[in-house]
Amino acid sequence: MKKSRLNWKVLLFLYVLSVILLWEWFIPIMELTDFGYPSLFLIYLILFFVLALFDVTWWLSAIIQLLYVVWTIHYIYFGQFMFSSEIIGLILTDIKQNFSHLFQGDVGELSNLFRTLLLYTLIWMVSYLIRHWIEVRNSMMMFFAVTVVFIALLDTFSPYDASASIVRIMMVGLLIVGYLTLIKLAPAGRASLRPKRLLLLSLPMLLLIATVGLVSRQLPVYPPAWPDPVPFLLSMGGESGQEGNVSKAGYDPDDSQLGGAFIQDHQLVFEADVQQRQYWRIETKDTYTTKGWIQTNEADSEILQTNEDFLGNEDTELSYANLHFEQQLPFLVTPYGARAILHPESLSIMRETEANRMYLLMGAQEELRQYEVGYETPKYKMSELEKAEMLAYETLPVNLDSYLLLPPELPNRVKELALSITEEETSVYGKVKAMEQYFKRNGFVYETQNVAVPGPDEDYVDQFLFDTKKGYCDNFSTSMAVMLRSAGIPTRWVKGFAPGDPAFKSSGKSVYRVTNDEAHSWVEAYIPEVGWMPFEPTIGFSHPTDIKFDTSKDEKDEQMIKQPEKPKVEKEEQKKKSASSSPLSSKVIDAVKWFFSQWWLYVSLALLLAGGTVLGYTKRTSWLPKWRVKQLSKCPDGWEKFEQQYKELLQQLKRIGFSKEPGMTLSTYAAAVDTRFGGKRMHMLTAAYEKGIYGQDRETHDWNKLNEVWEDLIINATC
Repeated sequence: MKKSRLNWKVLLFLYVLSVILLWEWFIPIMELTDFGYPSLFLIYLILFFVLALFDVTWWLSAIIQLLYVVWTIHYIYFGQFMFSSEIIGLILTDIKQNFSHLFQGDVGELSNLFRTLLLYTLIWMVSYLIRHWIEVRNSMMMFFAVTVVFIALLDTFSPYDASASIVRIMMVGLLIVGYLTLIKLAPAGRASLRPKRLLLLSLPMLLLIATVGLVSRQLPVYPPAWPDPVPFLLSMGGESGQEGNVSKAGYDPDDSQLGGAFIQDHQLVFEADVQQRQYWRIETKDTYTTKGWIQTNEADSEILQTNEDFLGNEDTELSYANLHFEQQLPFLVTPYGARAILHPESLSIMRETEANRMYLLMGAQEELRQYEVGYETPKYKMSELEKAEMLAYETLPVNLDSYLLLPPELPNRVKELALSITEEETSVYGKVKAMEQYFKRNGFVYETQNVAVPGPDEDYVDQFLFDTKKGYCDNFSTSMAVMLRSAGIPTRWVKGFAPGDPAFKSSGKSVYRVTNDEAHSWVEAYIPEVGWMPFEPTIGFSHPTDIKFDTSKDEKDEQMIKQPEKPKVEKEEQKKKSASSSPLSSKVIDAVKWFFSQWWLYVSLALLLAGGTVLGYTKRTSWLPKWRVKQLSKCPDGWEKFEQQYKELLQQLKRIGFSKEPGMTLSTYAAAVDTRFGGKRMHMLTAAYEKGIYGQDRETHDWNKLNEVWEDLIINATC
């Protein structure tokens, strides 16, 4: 990178935009895979560009980056904060073994540790290329285009929704390309392109990009004009790439045989005019058959009327969702907390209590294309959720045995896995959340095409948990429901639609568009003294549950007072369990406690830091001139550089106690300096400086000669 460097403020701005653009590659990876510790990789990106900003020598920069990578490996795979020679030996052995696998072509045998090192290598290569494109080529069009193509392909061929990401990428990418184009078109002397001048030149571009970004967020969104290209491309390749039967996405009341691929279907089902994002609930099912779900208890039902509050409490203030259907569904669609179905006509509604589904009587369902739902969003308090423990199920006034039933042929390892996931938690809510998070941290993948169908002697959940680890919402929700039942927690399987995509109609009205692709399943677990509560195990989805985190210190102290004193041994075991339940926070706390308990280490580090600071300050007359010579050598020759050199020389002479006296002319001062250090170097530099300042001649100078004289004098002026 031989070109003169840009102003550091300009470089900082471009580097920040580059980190944002590069991070857009990580967002879909985190959503679609079990990508862990994203913050560590973000820190590495920031570290790389900070070192680049200060133009740290390549070998020192390499050492710092290598130390950081080795430390993250220590932490991620060995849980240690301090470097260990034993662990470094294990890392080297693992690298050696994986290189042999790599050369033999056994890519599937590579360890996770080695894959992490490869990822760091890839990040370094891309970051180095970005730095080269910014500082040398002044062009980022290639990386910008590749990023757009990458995100567009993921949006097309994976569950990742890039509607917001593509807007961010376009705005950030256009900013980078625009600024680099301005820099490239600048006249000779790129370092003279100051931030203020660059900002003034870029104002039209900034206004245009901001306007386009705002307008793009407000324009109406129309459904795709073409069908999903994935099945067509797979068929063109001559192979389906799928296991089992292929079905089309959408709501289907028959769930007795789950599994297999499905074809995406972007056809609109309904539009929802609602203030907040909602999950759209249709029905629940209670019996798992090893292959799918059926509803066995359908005895209880009741007849309700439209325009009447189901609970008879008309004083409650409700929110409203207006639903307009393009396709007919066999049952009514409602958000959580539905209290009333509003319609211009009075209609009778049959509600099946156990199946939690509603439909209109007398065949009116076929004519119902639009209705409004009054609902009260369920709200939960963390203090109440954390109170309920497993013993509370023994005193429940309702019979929930049907939501604990499991087929006798369910493999034992499913139950063993469920107990191992939940054994660290004491509250029911904690156990359910641990189960919900399990899928997002253990290598499971969201997949809609290559999804297995269990054979005659195979269990659907067992196959997903231990064999394939890839599937869509039915795989995740069914597995969570079955494992929660295995752990003794009543659970039911829920079907409906995900929230849909926010869009603007041509009239400018904001709605959520729910297509067949949004057909979804999740679970509801029964929490004592709280009731049925929704949970979302599927990777890439999140349920908008309203939880108030109201657990205060006073409440915790009150609970401790009410509980009987436990033996010391039991307390120690409880501490160990709580530490293992949140490894990151506990390890950080333990490391901090250990650090401050080692007072001698703390004092030694403080003394070393203070000593290094004092030493660096006292020796600044020796190292500071050399550092400034190196920094200024990167600037283009000219009057601006020479002016900085001359002022830096005056500062160095002042540091060694030979400053210019008040009232002394520069010529007199130059003579005094030459008398002390010999020769006529200061006289030559001062003459050139006065010629530029007073004679306004800033062009006819021998810059190479002046550079040599200045460098020789400032290096010698150290005492």
